[in-house]
Amino acid sequence: MGIFDRLLSGHHGGGGRHGGGHHDDGHHGGGYGVPPGGGYGNAPPPPPSNAIGCPNCRALNAPGAKFCQQCGTSLTALACTQCGANLQPGAKFCSQCGKVVV
Repeated sequence: MGIFDRLLSGHHGGGGRHGGGHHDDGHHGGGYGVPPGGGYGNAPPPPPSNAIGCPNCRALNAPGAKFCQQCGTSLTALACTQCGANLQPGAKFCSQCGKVVV
């Protein structure tokens, strides 16, 4: 084999020296580190249906939480100081008597 034949044949030619080109043995994956299935694992689970939304930052909190885990806002119901009605977390006015919530 002459020098030009060797240069032009590259590793596409036979000869058996470098495995004879491309092959598919099922171990290549999706390329760039992507698993063969194409995904990166399972998606995170959805939040529980009874999660509590923060009235201030809208973060979802565990059921029974008393304070928001993101901003610290109270998640417990307060009572109006004038009429005693339950106030929703984040309320600025009482829904029963209209008193400003402080």
